[in-house]
Amino acid sequence: MELPDGTILMHAGAPYDPVKAHEYYMRTRQLKGRRKGSGYTVRLEGGRTAHLSEQQLKEQRAYAAKRVGEIKARLVELSAKLREMKASAQRKTDHKPTAADRSKIKRDARKYRERHRSELASKARRRASKTHSSKSHSRQSGVVELEKKIVKIRSNLRAAVAKQRALASATKNG
Repeated sequence: MELPDGTILMHAGAPYDPVKAHEYYMRTRQLKGRRKGSGYTVRLEGGRTAHLSEQQLKEQRAYAAKRVGEIKARLVELSAKLREMKASAQRKTDHKPTAADRSKIKRDARKYRERHRSELASKARRRASKTHSSKSHSRQSGVVELEKKIVKIRSNLRAAVAKQRALASATKNG
């Protein structure tokens, strides 16, 4: 490479070659991103990262621990309720009504139908006019709904625990 005054630019005892220098740079480059101040880097789900100050990190950790505790308590509560409902449903199916019980049930049902005839007719019309069928409200449907809630809460718990672990493994910047 020639300088404006006509001399040749030398590098390490040989003439400078800008193409060769660029090729060397491309082979050996190791680029590093800019470091943003002090704080903590937290890896979130999906490969994302967040930069938090020490105070924010403490608050996030406290919130995550509280949330995990609340979800666990709710899960224990719902599990106990599910066991109770299943036991209740089992007790109800174990007891078979006698002939006297069946006749009393029929008599009561007939009296109810006679007293609430117009109300039952309007309910039947409304049910028939609906385009979609409603779920059966048997004892089992309550159990099924509760099981669905428990599954949802367990997934929330997994997410909260993952967030708590991510906050626990935060690394110091700077």
